[in-house]
Amino acid sequence: MLTCIALMLTVGAAELPSLAAEVEAEARTLSAQTEVTPEFLTNIQDFSQDSEQLSASLRALGVVQDLPCIFHGISEDALVHMHELQEADTATERDMAFTALRALLDDAILIAPMAASAVADAQVAAHE
Repeated sequence: MLTCIALMLTVGAAELPSLAAEVEAEARTLSAQTEVTPEFLTNIQDFSQDSEQLSASLRALGVVQDLPCIFHGISEDALVHMHELQEADTATERDMAFTALRALLDDAILIAPMAASAVADAQVAAHE
């Protein structure tokens, strides 16, 4: 059943660069936020889902680098930081949660462009 779910999450090699760009753009937008609003929390959930879809797609396309695991971790950690923001009772707790989220988003911004490149590399390796 998990395999079926993973296959539903995947995109093909042609769509993967767009998905990677979307993850990067979402991370940039989220990183600029300074207030916890319902829209912001929804956007974190969307980012998490897209990061998981990127992970599953990379794995399904045979990318053997660490990227599928990295994006899976980014997906999970985004939700953890979202819950930390929701549960923050003080400005200090909120600032700490924002700082942790922004560090994660910075990683996504840096790593997302590597996803399309990794797919191209995997396709070349498959034809050798």
